[in-house]
Amino acid sequence: MLKYLLLSFTFLFFLSSNAFADEETLYMLNELKISKQTLEKELKLKKLAIKKPLSENESEQLKKSIKRLNTQIDDLTTKFSKIATGIELTVVQRNPLQVETTLSEDFQLLLKPLIQSAKNGTKGMREKAYLQEEIEHYKSILPQASKAYQNVQNLLSTSKDKELTQELKKLEKYWKQQVQLLSSKLNASLHQVAILEKNAVSLSSTFKENSKNFFHERGLVLFKGIIGTIVVLTFMRIIYFLVLKLFPIFTKPSRSFYIRLMDLFYKIITITLAIIIPMAIFYIEEDSFLFSIGVLLFLGMLWAFRNLIANLWQQARLFLNIGSVREEERIFFEGLPWKVKNINVFTIIENPTTGMNLRVPIERLVGLNSRPSHEHEPWFPCKLEDWVILSDGYYGKMTGISLEFIDLENLGGGRKTYLVANFLALSPLNLSSDMRLVETFGISYKHQKESTTIIPNLLQEFLLEKFEEEDYTHGLIKLLVQFKSAGDSSLNLAIIVNLSGDMAPLYYRIQRDIQRWCVEASTQYNWEIPFPQLTVHQPR
Repeated sequence: MLKYLLLSFTFLFFLSSNAFADEETLYMLNELKISKQTLEKELKLKKLAIKKPLSENESEQLKKSIKRLNTQIDDLTTKFSKIATGIELTVVQRNPLQVETTLSEDFQLLLKPLIQSAKNGTKGMREKAYLQEEIEHYKSILPQASKAYQNVQNLLSTSKDKELTQELKKLEKYWKQQVQLLSSKLNASLHQVAILEKNAVSLSSTFKENSKNFFHERGLVLFKGIIGTIVVLTFMRIIYFLVLKLFPIFTKPSRSFYIRLMDLFYKIITITLAIIIPMAIFYIEEDSFLFSIGVLLFLGMLWAFRNLIANLWQQARLFLNIGSVREEERIFFEGLPWKVKNINVFTIIENPTTGMNLRVPIERLVGLNSRPSHEHEPWFPCKLEDWVILSDGYYGKMTGISLEFIDLENLGGGRKTYLVANFLALSPLNLSSDMRLVETFGISYKHQKESTTIIPNLLQEFLLEKFEEEDYTHGLIKLLVQFKSAGDSSLNLAIIVNLSGDMAPLYYRIQRDIQRWCVEASTQYNWEIPFPQLTVHQPR
């Protein structure tokens, strides 16, 4: 029983709410009808008045009034129809087809589905904003019109002149019509806003509904377009691998111009097909919305790349190996010299000495210049496992080389890291590619007679014996002892030793050994080792 009572109450409430809504709508329509009839009567009078003989100025004023009245009547007719039917009159109207169109019109026609979809999505919001502007306008004008009407009525109550009263009555009638018209329009706009708010849904609901409709109507077509693109790219990739397999000439480092040109055409055709295939699917499926999106994206890409045409031309020349950078030549990049191994979309460059390789996008090569490399030109001052001495005094073995850092390790196992730029600025001396030691040893002036001939020969023989005893001869290339200079307190001898790169880890040890052996030779041959002396001469 309770269930039936609830159903009955709900039904009665629904009927009463609909009845209330219908009564409100009929009231609005009645107001609009009265306003329209008032304007039509005024228009009829104006049309009769214009047939009378008038001055040019009066005739022009009447024409403007007639035009204004027609516009207001059309506006009221549109509002009347919209409130009565709940839809726009333009929905059931159709523009005639244009036979001849301009390029601009064709472009607009192509993008019309996309624009129409965007307009439909924001229709309620735009309509509400327009009605709010109308309401604000009427609210600001209506008080002024009411005040004007009240002022005219006040003047009529005090006027005693017949002619003045007649003119004031005409003015009273005019402002009464304006107040009535503005009130009708304001109420109609408020009623339309109320209907829009009643029928409005939340943003999330609208988004969900639009997304659902989109995938329901166009999901399959969009899926076909994506699959078509993937199939084309996969097919072109398979063809590329088959060509490389059947024709190894395409993989050679030094490819001819025509082979590179064919490779470039292949890439252009692949990109073109990846764009055309989904567009063709959208066209065949007669989905103008997705087709319009595709056209818009394509035109957007062209517009974005318009400033890159010159750069793309330079990249194409590089790709064809006819640009400023060419394969098997030398370039200076990121602070180091490199050899260009293979120019492609991603170019491979290498440093032959260090073994470092880099994969560089071809656009990074634009603006660089390469040149043939000669045999004597260095690529890097040292390589892994080489021993070096830096200008800051550090002595160690190269244990790590990268584009960013250099690692050195000394004999005790300590490691030191330099930035590549800092390392090169310290002018590394590479000891692993043969080296020379030059030591100085001084003897007293009392051996002046033997210092240029006998003593250098004896010292050289003595040092050679010591090199044999210490098993250094396998790395000894040359040993010379020569007179060097006459110093303030000593006669200096130069010991010149050329060693192979294998002896680099013993660089400082051999240096110390040579000084030790020179002292031992002085002891054996009774050579006096001088020390700085100061001699004072007194006058007689």
